[in-house]
Amino acid sequence: MKDRRSVVWADVLDNIRHSKQSVYVEIDPQTNVITEVLVPLSVKVGIIKPLDNADVEVELTISQAKHYIRRSNPDFQKLLDALKKAKDEDKDLLVTEAPNTHDIIDIRPNPNPMAPAEVQSPQPVSEAPKLVSISPQKAQELFDLVKSETCCPASAAAPCIPFLYPDDGCWGRAHEMCRLMIAAGVQPDKVWIYGSLKTPATNNPNCIVNWGWHVAPTVQVSGSGILVIDPSLFNGPVTEIAWKGVQGDPSAVLVPTNASVFHRSFGGSVSYDDAAYTRTNQVLNNYRNQLKIRSVSPSGPPPYIKCLITPAGVQWFGTIGPNSTALWYTWGWPAKWHVFWTIMPITHCPGGPQLTWTVEMERANETQCTYWITVKNLTGDPVRFEGRYDVLSK
Repeated sequence: MKDRRSVVWADVLDNIRHSKQSVYVEIDPQTNVITEVLVPLSVKVGIIKPLDNADVEVELTISQAKHYIRRSNPDFQKLLDALKKAKDEDKDLLVTEAPNTHDIIDIRPNPNPMAPAEVQSPQPVSEAPKLVSISPQKAQELFDLVKSETCCPASAAAPCIPFLYPDDGCWGRAHEMCRLMIAAGVQPDKVWIYGSLKTPATNNPNCIVNWGWHVAPTVQVSGSGILVIDPSLFNGPVTEIAWKGVQGDPSAVLVPTNASVFHRSFGGSVSYDDAAYTRTNQVLNNYRNQLKIRSVSPSGPPPYIKCLITPAGVQWFGTIGPNSTALWYTWGWPAKWHVFWTIMPITHCPGGPQLTWTVEMERANETQCTYWITVKNLTGDPVRFEGRYDVLSK
């Protein structure tokens, strides 16, 4: 348990035990030590599409992500045959993927399939939702309300929303956001987008997520029209045009529905199966576990430094482990300058202070100095941060 991964894996395993879900583990046969923990998806198989590079793309229901069987996998044919058989027989599967790539590595029958959802026939696209206008200020308050529920990556305790795991789970996040808005006295709706979506994401180790569809709540705002509330992509309410624009497919199709729609298929069939938010909680729990596992993988917690653009006034990006203290230094600064240093967390973890720091000085030579900056992590989560500076006078 000295290994941070073990602490998080134990938490995930206990969570899965209580929720009576399945888990995928790899075990060293010599020592019986668990070497990998992953959370399988409980899904049905949709479209199976060969790609030009001989790999195969697989649609899994319900999942917004694109999933793959790689030709380089020695079990390629076995996995493909299992998926085709499950599709033909309409069987539930447990599908496990490699972290970050969504490459399928294991397929099993699901011993505890979920009860079928109440599916209704496709809705006409022309049936736009009827929204009551709210003020721009109220729209921002709603955005801040739902974003304040963001999960701390490596601890991700219920009932937080795993916005920092953008790969999958949008339908659960959207349903929970609608619940919070309704409780705040505002009736939202939803907008669904379908296409070949390639969305830049600083919270994914590959700096991009590939989706077949996505969904988020909407509100009608006085003077601005319909705005989308989506903290997985933006830092405030945005227009539907802006929301669509960042998702990388100009030909993608937007479809509005009311907030009660839990899932809408590509073909337009809708399910209204979660008035009690039972399935919503299952979805959120699943992707909270995915976020925790990713955060203690070699990739570390989001956001991912290689995905970030260094803004003006930032000297470096750093990462500090849970409950740790570490020292950085930055040299070659003119001694006559008055420089002010700030350590700003960029790993979202609402609820309390994350970092503190002290600055010490070294006069390296007659004209230059070195700043020694000690950073202390006050939390049990790894934290990424910006080392910011401001030159107050020269």
